[in-house]
Amino acid sequence: MQENINISMEKYSHTKSTMDRFPWSNKINNFLVLCIYEPNNQYYDLNKTFKLHMVKGTTSFQLFTKTKLTSFVIWEEAYKENEELFFKLRIAARNETISKIAQSIVFYLISRYERIASKSDTILNDKQLIEDAIYQMENKLKKETFLAKESVWNEFYSWFRLQIKEWILEEIIGFMGFDEMESLTHDELNKIFYHHLTNHFAKDTGFESKLICLASDYVQEWVKLIIIQFNLESCSIKEIEELLCVKKDFFPTTDLLLTRIRDFSSSFTIQDHLLVMNSAPYQSVRDAIYKKNFHKVGKTPWPSTPILRGNTDGFIQIKPITNSLTSNQNAFEEAWSIVPLLSDADVDVFDALCSLFLSKARHNEEVIEIYLNDLLSIRGLKPKLGGEGRRGGYEAKQREQILKSLTNIQSIWINIHKTIIYEKGKPVHTMLHGRTFIFKDEMGEEYSISKMTCNKKITFTIDEVFAKFLNGSGRQVALLSIKALQYNPYKQLWEKRLTRYLSWRWRTQARKGTFLQPNKTSTLLEAIGEKMNTRTPSRTRERFEKALDSLLEDGVIASWHYENWDESIAEFKGWANIWMNSMILIEPPEIIKDQYRSIEKKQKGQMEDPHTKLIHTNQKKNEQLGEQIRTTRKNLNLTLFQLAEELEISAPYVSNIERGIKIPSNKIRSKMMKWLEKHGENLS
Repeated sequence: MQENINISMEKYSHTKSTMDRFPWSNKINNFLVLCIYEPNNQYYDLNKTFKLHMVKGTTSFQLFTKTKLTSFVIWEEAYKENEELFFKLRIAARNETISKIAQSIVFYLISRYERIASKSDTILNDKQLIEDAIYQMENKLKKETFLAKESVWNEFYSWFRLQIKEWILEEIIGFMGFDEMESLTHDELNKIFYHHLTNHFAKDTGFESKLICLASDYVQEWVKLIIIQFNLESCSIKEIEELLCVKKDFFPTTDLLLTRIRDFSSSFTIQDHLLVMNSAPYQSVRDAIYKKNFHKVGKTPWPSTPILRGNTDGFIQIKPITNSLTSNQNAFEEAWSIVPLLSDADVDVFDALCSLFLSKARHNEEVIEIYLNDLLSIRGLKPKLGGEGRRGGYEAKQREQILKSLTNIQSIWINIHKTIIYEKGKPVHTMLHGRTFIFKDEMGEEYSISKMTCNKKITFTIDEVFAKFLNGSGRQVALLSIKALQYNPYKQLWEKRLTRYLSWRWRTQARKGTFLQPNKTSTLLEAIGEKMNTRTPSRTRERFEKALDSLLEDGVIASWHYENWDESIAEFKGWANIWMNSMILIEPPEIIKDQYRSIEKKQKGQMEDPHTKLIHTNQKKNEQLGEQIRTTRKNLNLTLFQLAEELEISAPYVSNIERGIKIPSNKIRSKMMKWLEKHGENLS
């Protein structure tokens, strides 16, 4: 294969001829031309792009275009001063080139598939399938072809630089003449060279378009070699389908699309529950994000909020990832501008990253790779459907929101002055500092979140602050209902935050097995960042109970009840203060109790929790109520939907109550009792 590369690229190697024609070439200081493409939706018009491939041919189609292109000339000295930054930009540009090559190969395969199987139209309408195929091809190119060799890229860079030198020097000779060129000093020559080169990029002289065509021609030779290497000209339908990620009858309808989303969720959940971290720093970060309670602390210029939870003491700060060109003042201003943009959607992405890492990583330092679409799917967001039930893909604004959340998460810095971790089963006092998640590229270098670096996928790991709480017997993880990520961050904010708080609280109570420890109403409201509406306190109570009823109906909790609450109190002035101090029993679902049973400390002679007895009593009452409701409904010849409409609750909820699966809240129970009384039925 290397022999084929050398033969094919021989026509692009003419260093000696350049030196003969332009003896000043070796006097030009080393430089780089960095071409950055602004990310755009390469699938905007798949059919149009495919037709252009068909008309011009895959190996003649121009891979690069001038649209949204920004070019920079960088001298070697400047490159070395900011080597890390420019190296990341070079790798990003290289990956973009490989992506374009992969796209070209995929369209070549589709054109062959069209001739053999007459099904290309179906494939072209499935944008997600093409995206998967291109991504798979990118990985294949990076691992199995000459593009994996650094020497191949360096040869391309050297050749490209020589072309630029030749054109610019030829232009300078035309202006100055041969003799005057000979009299120039080294510095004078480089100054004139730089002026001419940057002038071409600053003005639309046609020079940039010429370079783009030249680069496209060079890269198309790579495409030809890859087609030969993979023997794509003679591969079978089955082989093409494998390369295109096509399986038998794999053309998604609406039903199949929803199945895919469910399959994705189920592969990372335990009975609709995600595995997330439950350490004090982790929970503190979640609280800090949605409460946005960052402020100036002491002399630090960064937005900060304290961590005061159990044995852990420290600060969470907003410190954006910056490069050496960013001034401190700009960094501070950027940090403060992030604070008001923090949202519950960021917490959703935060938990999703954590869950995916815990599910996929084999050890705490492993860098895992996920699609941006994974973060949308796990939140229950559905791709937009195209015509005839085929997938149209996620919208650009949905992807942009994910990138914004990732940027906000990347900006979080944790500084812990004291905490306790467990090493070999023993508690150890320590100090920790670092970020939450570290986003690393394929070279192991940290990168900033952007459309360019995260066009389709992200690669990341956890920082030490979180990793220390995942070791051995001190591993602190919890089950979180996936509904926490799927509740609407605007309309179902209370439900979303309550679900997270209860997940954390149940895990902290697991060791003692005190799941039914009463919760103070004011504590629950404070935990979700809500305050009493002093003008109309009944609104706060109604919204709070509505949230608990929703959690009950959705299976997030098994039941909830006030402890020793006298409803007649609500008829008197000042009842709100008493209600804020009332206690509520919230029972976790069976999955929580089953999963945490192994970490519960059994105490000798432990007697049954009195709250557990209360729950069992309520369960018996619920069974009686459910039976009475079902009997009365049937006697009245009513359907579940008709009864649900009368009671103003959902039909599945009524069905679960009738079967004794769900325990209704006091509010719903009261409605049912009144309904029974209305129809002459009494429940003793």
